[in-house]
Amino acid sequence: MSFDEFNEMIRSKLSGICGKEFSVSVYEALKNNSVVHKGISIKDNDNNIAPTIYMDEFYTDYCDGRDIDDIINDILRIYSANRKGPDIETGRFADFEWVNDRIYFKVINAERNRSLLQQIPHSLKLDLALVYGVYMGNYRGSFSSVLIRNEHLKMWKTDQRKVMELAMRNTPDLLPCGLWTMKDVLKEMGVPVGETECGSPMYILSNRDRVNGAGVMFYDGILGKLADDLMSDLYILPSSVHELIAVPASEIMCPGELRDMIADVNDTQVSAEEILSYSLYEYRRKNDSIDIVTAEGDEKAATAAPLYHIC
Repeated sequence: MSFDEFNEMIRSKLSGICGKEFSVSVYEALKNNSVVHKGISIKDNDNNIAPTIYMDEFYTDYCDGRDIDDIINDILRIYSANRKGPDIETGRFADFEWVNDRIYFKVINAERNRSLLQQIPHSLKLDLALVYGVYMGNYRGSFSSVLIRNEHLKMWKTDQRKVMELAMRNTPDLLPCGLWTMKDVLKEMGVPVGETECGSPMYILSNRDRVNGAGVMFYDGILGKLADDLMSDLYILPSSVHELIAVPASEIMCPGELRDMIADVNDTQVSAEEILSYSLYEYRRKNDSIDIVTAEGDEKAATAAPLYHIC
């Protein structure tokens, strides 16, 4: 049975169980880096919340011989736990005065999200795109938000420059920056670490939730302060959309090895939708700028990208 046939079978069975009071449909979600996930959306006709349960793992379980009734029961249990959704003030979303303190940004890969970027306001920086959302509160300890789309700008009677300005102001407060040494992270993971670090020192940069935290590289003063503390320019490795690794440039003899490390991690350790970039970046203290390192040694991109380029 194909994945599509499995989804349709699940939809049909759930429709029969849930009855006319619910709408059950197969839903396609366009995720980061143009990754598409298919799921089952269940909507109570008296509720505007429609949780989507993604089917990939359930399909794998089914192919491995799991009973379909067990899968159905699991789906219903997940729906029951999430049917109310986060306690968000959706009615106030249309009020720009209410949302303007809640607008924030995160970063994604520009090339891999070309289709999505046509539908949403964004700002380009190097090979990345800053995209914007509205923080809607916490749900079960998670940061709940709505992605800002072009139609929202029309509803609010504003433009993307204003949204960008608000996001740059708000994000460091909504999602404060966190800094950890690699030794700290390894200890958290239970990996034995000696008293002295081997090789070049590495620092992990993210927001304190460590979710969609790579945007901290564009927080005002964050890289500059770290570079000043280390008395060195910085090489920035995009570990994922969630975090960055910074190393003092003074410690690195061959930047190309860092670029190879980025490629290896992306190809073997990071899921397709969490890849940020294959580029190696350098923060230069003198110019307070970030460039893409285009070749081994000191060769950089011919012109540093402006801090904010409005599309």
